[in-house]
This record gives sequence, structure tokens and C-alpha cells, in this order.
Amino acid sequence: MSKTPFFIRVARPTYGKWLLRHDHVETAGYEMIPTGGPFLLLANHTHVLDPFYISSSLPVHIRWVAGAYLFKNQFLKTLLGSWIGGIAKQQGRSDLQTIRDISAALKRGESVGLFPEGTRTWDGEPLGFDEATAKLARMFKVPVVLLNLEGTYALKPRWALKRRKGSMTIRVVKVLQPEELAPLSVPKILGLLREHLDFSFSRWQATRRKPYRSRKQSEGLEKLLYLCPSCSQASVITTRGDEVGCTACDLRFRLDAYDELHLLSGNPNGIASIPQWHEWEKHHLHTIARQDKFLFPADPGVLLQCGVDGKLITLSKRFSASLGQEEMTIRFPAVVPTGMLRGMSSLVFGFSDMQSMIINAKGTVEFFHADQLWRVRIAADRSILKYVEWYDEYKNSRMHPGEGIS
Repeated sequence: MSKTPFFIRVARPTYGKWLLRHDHVETAGYEMIPTGGPFLLLANHTHVLDPFYISSSLPVHIRWVAGAYLFKNQFLKTLLGSWIGGIAKQQGRSDLQTIRDISAALKRGESVGLFPEGTRTWDGEPLGFDEATAKLARMFKVPVVLLNLEGTYALKPRWALKRRKGSMTIRVVKVLQPEELAPLSVPKILGLLREHLDFSFSRWQATRRKPYRSRKQSEGLEKLLYLCPSCSQASVITTRGDEVGCTACDLRFRLDAYDELHLLSGNPNGIASIPQWHEWEKHHLHTIARQDKFLFPADPGVLLQCGVDGKLITLSKRFSASLGQEEMTIRFPAVVPTGMLRGMSSLVFGFSDMQSMIINAKGTVEFFHADQLWRVRIAADRSILKYVEWYDEYKNSRMHPGEGIS
């Protein structure tokens, strides 16, 4: 078994112990965790502190696979790389080096943890994952620990401005041994993993009925709910306290401590929950695309960066970002007088030339355009999620002609 880094040996009985007590963390099924060698740990991803919760509760050190964007910050690079031993993964792109790093760690007797969904859930529902995870589970020939984080989403949903009071459980649901996985096909392994890792907070909450309370229960939901189900207008959702409503019509809901919506006024058109609302707006995206050149009102931009020689270069902190049917457009208040953007008044990023698009911290979208890394951050009260979901809609329509954009 690998040696636990000095930083972890100090942090686990101090910050780790405090964190578990502060957020009322319980554990279950830990007796199933292998003790005689390395293992691969797979879990659903619900909260920014997920790896800290898990690592603080385990007696063994876990080397976490983390988004490569985190390693571009010098402090986080030192913390995650040198002090914790994190393994970088460029989200949205194939990364053979990550596989090599995981393999090397396991061969040294080190356990490795990763979140197959690749990013945190926005509405508490599973995001799904592909066969790559199933291949990894079989490839490394070590036990695979499957773990659910229950209630963690509601402690601070990804869209929320403030944390809530509540509790959570870290539950080991199954441990798969190498000899169990060896004879199985990749699709069967994928089905087995999804059976245990596709965790739905709404289904779990329907039977548990655990309250999660905040005086700002609904605030921040406009980052997730970017379309109104009543009037179909975009970027019109506002929140205050425990209420969420539309500025273009009279639709209003109250969000309770169980994350259930209660209609106060207006016509919800059948929408009765946050996951249902989110699912509706994703399906509605292609309808908007047929109506206007730009899908949403322009968003104020606060940070534009590009990657140069492995570093992020800040190009502008004042611009607007807009979505078109086939592109993202960045517009500057005036022609840029100096620097890399000299003489330019706008940038157009065609989706057909994008290799990937992900969301990282603080309302920032990161993408590769013609193999160049870019980051765009918009104002905190706007939805960055719509950019990624529209990009995904665009890509899906190209993979399945006749669906999506027309």
C-alpha cells in the first residue's frame, strides 16, 4: 500500500475530521473496502468537496483524477500535484497520459479515485458516462469500489449561492473483483456500473424525506433554469429567498427544504420539479434555434483567456458573449488597440471547429477551438450552462441528422 503524503496525514485528523463533523457525514458499507492492496474507486459527483469528504473518511490515501484546468492555477497545481498527488485529466478529450498515470499509480500500490460522469450534476440527476469507464474498470485488474454520495447534492447544489444545513451519507454499494469483471463484455460492465452509480437525488429524497435548509433556498437557480416553461422566454428567471419566478410572465414557484417546487402563480405547463424543468429546457433548445440568429440575450463577459505555451493569457475583462445557431461570438466595446487581439472588434468560435466544451469553476466555459485552448467567463448571475448544452445539442444534431437544429 502506498505511503500517505505528509499533507494528507496532517489534514485528515484536522480539517478532514472537522469537515465530516461540520456537514454531518455518515458512512455505510466501508467494511467492503479492500485492505490488502490498491483499488479503483468510482463515485457519483455531486459537490465540489466530494473528494475531500471521501478522502477524509477513508483510512487509505486516494489519488484523485481531477480536471486539468485546476492544475493551471499555480497554487492548486502545488496542492493537487505535489501535496496530494492528483492525476490531471483534460475533460472532453482523450488523454492517454492520464491512463498511463493511473496504471503507474496502481502498480505502485496506490489507490485511485475518479468520477465517471466527469463533472458535477446540476439538478441532482445522473449525467451518465460511456464505455471508457467500463474499459478502465476491467483494464487495471484491481478491485473496483462503487460508492454513492447520498444527499451531498442538496448541501450545496452546483447552482446555489449558499450552502444549506443538512446531512449526507457516503455509501459503498458494491465492490467488483477483477475475476468478476474479466469474463464480462464491456457493455455488460457498463450496465453494471450504471446500475450502481446512476444516483438520482430526487428518487432518493422521495423515500428519505431529509430537509436541507437555507434562507436563500432558491437563489442561484437562474444558472440552471435559463428558459421559462410558461412563456418560453430566455434568461428571464430570477430568484429571491425561497422563490423562483419569471420576469416576462407571472410564473412563480416556492422551493422547499426537500427541493420540491410549489406553484404560487402562473401556468407551469406541466413542470413540477427542478429536474423536469431542466429536462424540458434541454429539449426546447432546438425550437429556439429555428426562431432567432442569437438564441439568448448577450451575456456580459468578465474574463477572456487563451492558452499559450501551457499558460493562460488574459486578453479581456470587458466584452459580451452570444450564442448563434452554429457559433459563439465574443464582441468587444471597441476595436482592440493592442495585444493579441489588436484590430479586432469580435471573435467567432464556430462549433464545427471545437473539439470539446466544458464548464469549470466560477461560470467559466473552457473549450478547444482549432486546437487552441480558450476560456470565457460571464457575469455570475447568468447561465453558463446554456452554452455547453447548446453546444451538445449542435454536436448531437450533426451525429444524428434530422434531429435537433433544423
